[in-house]
Amino acid sequence: MERQNIAILGLGLIGGSLAFRLRSKGHRLTGYDLLQERTDTARELGAIDIARSSPKDAVQDCDLVFIATPVGVVAGIIEEIMPFVRGDAIVTDVGSVKRPIVENVASLDPSFTFIGGHPMAGSEQGGIGAADPNLFENAVYVLTPAVGSAPENTKPLERLSNLVERDLGANVMVMEPGIHDEVVASVSHLPHVTAAALCNALGQTADRVPIALALAAGGFRDTTRVASGLPELWADICLHNRAPVLRSIAYLQDELEVMQEALLNQDVDGLRDFFDKARALRAEVPVAQKGLIPSLYEIMVPVPDMPGAISAVTSLLASADLNLKDINIVRQREGEIGALRIGLTDGESHARALKLLQDEGYRAYGR
Repeated sequence: MERQNIAILGLGLIGGSLAFRLRSKGHRLTGYDLLQERTDTARELGAIDIARSSPKDAVQDCDLVFIATPVGVVAGIIEEIMPFVRGDAIVTDVGSVKRPIVENVASLDPSFTFIGGHPMAGSEQGGIGAADPNLFENAVYVLTPAVGSAPENTKPLERLSNLVERDLGANVMVMEPGIHDEVVASVSHLPHVTAAALCNALGQTADRVPIALALAAGGFRDTTRVASGLPELWADICLHNRAPVLRSIAYLQDELEVMQEALLNQDVDGLRDFFDKARALRAEVPVAQKGLIPSLYEIMVPVPDMPGAISAVTSLLASADLNLKDINIVRQREGEIGALRIGLTDGESHARALKLLQDEGYRAYGR
């Protein structure tokens, strides 16, 4: 494996997870964050080899640069580092909006290759303390080169794709920036908007019936958990993907009007059709593939590649009457142990299972 000099600008959840993972694969990591405390923490935790106090210092003599900052500042950072990045280097970002970034960078005409990127994995938690080197395992990682890129940009795209698949364990999907933004508006941005709206709607009910908040547990908490995301981050994302998000909101409004009309007319068949259509579409959503909204109550259990290893784990959990919602094997690589990804139905089961596994000596950890 070729050892590369990699800079990561922004050491929060995504940037920190990238740093931990890539350093574990033998690459030399240089890190920078606007918050010096976070940069220092990343160095202390072993996520990076070198800490720098400015973006321009971090990127010098690097083969690859990841920009893991809010969407709205990516183009500005690229303009700042342009004079200091080698011409043969690749610069990429991790923002969940792609078209404005790719177009803005193209207008700067940098000497290096810029390829937009979006790892479709995450968590409601933020910061370097929530970073997870296994965050990208089996996740879709979208790459969005500029539309009409010259043929000579094929090799940089191949280089970046190989690193993402080999060292991050993700599955690369190449898309046009505009198509990416249209899709994520529906599968990520609209769910966050909707979760926030549901919470705010509950707030209106709670103004009249205060006990409503105390009863909003279980399914409501699961449905709205992404509303716990950082407000500044999601305001930035929605503003920069404004048109696709507005279209997705219009689609949602159309569906709610269908439901409203059926209720007003006491249309039983219409209500049944509404829920039947949703159920059929929900069944088409992939189960094993990680997406933008993480699965509930996951536990990762590293296991050796030997007969009986998996059954030992499942038997242990079954003996404690724990109901497994889902179980799959994270793709293994030569020279590494594999891991089981286990999904449980509720937080109490998750906590019990995690303690049981750890008490039995497994290096299990929650997600």
